Amino acid sequence: MVTQIAAGRVYDYSYCLGRGGITGIGFQDINGIAIGPNNTIYVLNRGGENIASVPWNKTGRGTRVGVFNLGNGQGEEAFLTEFGKYGDGAGEFIWPSAIALDREQRVFVSDEFLNSVSIFDSEGNFLKSWQGKKPDGSLLQGPSGIAISNSQEIYIVESHGHKISQFSLDGDFIREWGSQGSDPGMLDSPWGIAIDSENNTYVADHKNDRVQKFGPTGEVLAIFGSSGTGRGELIRPSDVSVDDSGDVYVCDWANSRIQIYSPDGRFITSLMGDARDLSMWSQMMTDANPAVIQRRREVKDPETEWRLALPVTVVFDNVKSQILIGDTQRNRIQIYNKLAEYNQPQRNL
Repeated sequence: MVTQIAAGRVYDYSYCLGRGGITGIGFQDINGIAIGPNNTIYVLNRGGENIASVPWNKTGRGTRVGVFNLGNGQGEEAFLTEFGKYGDGAGEFIWPSAIALDREQRVFVSDEFLNSVSIFDSEGNFLKSWQGKKPDGSLLQGPSGIAISNSQEIYIVESHGHKISQFSLDGDFIREWGSQGSDPGMLDSPWGIAIDSENNTYVADHKNDRVQKFGPTGEVLAIFGSSGTGRGELIRPSDVSVDDSGDVYVCDWANSRIQIYSPDGRFITSLMGDARDLSMWSQMMTDANPAVIQRRREVKDPETEWRLALPVTVVFDNVKSQILIGDTQRNRIQIYNKLAEYNQPQRNL
């Protein structure tokens, strides 16, 4: 269903972006998307470690941040630049997990393996990194999701530590909350995180198959979803985003869909993926290979290709009222519009 109408909201599929590749216009294992100014997006590629017979810190393929301009819609997308690479040196990543921008358009990237946050300027020049030293001397444990609040503080999901930690942008510790478990307020291998305009945090509680909403000081306010494959249920959620109206978008990773909830936790609808047409860059590659065109015409049911496949990340662009989904296994981004106005045509009875 390209256009969905549910609970007074309209979600309309727009187009998809990208193709598989280890540089330039290609994506390789999308793990994060950050919205920049003037129609730009920053795409975090986790990359792969599949080159044999070389030292471990030189095997990454496609690990980087790609910067793109989306223009005003389909056909206007353009690759701008990329930065970062695989490794354990300054400005390098091993297992990059999430990406966020601050008010000055500095780029923050968490690294689950290096237990660090790396910071770049808006042009991709490396500035510094830190590991979040706390008063007891401990450091970050498997940082995954990151988000920056309106007050310019960074919230970091510690997936291996089963907690949320809050720091200044320079890495000065503020507070932390959470411990491993399944009771409300407890976490099990959490991953993605989002912050709303009131500094409430939403955490993808990965192995508990739910999203928890916390207040500014870590008190539990609400729980979204439960384990399963049905309406409003989740299996291994990996990311979460929230729009200016308070609607919550959850990357339901193992169910290969996006689940949408109202601010009070009511299930609204699911987005399954609707990429009936190839992206502009995939179409260019296909058009250059007649054999590929021929084989694609022989496919009896192409619907599987349209759908999401283990999406890892989702972000809502409040300026353009768009949902951007990192369709990770298909190395593309699917984009939906949330329409404020929609005139439904009359149906003949």
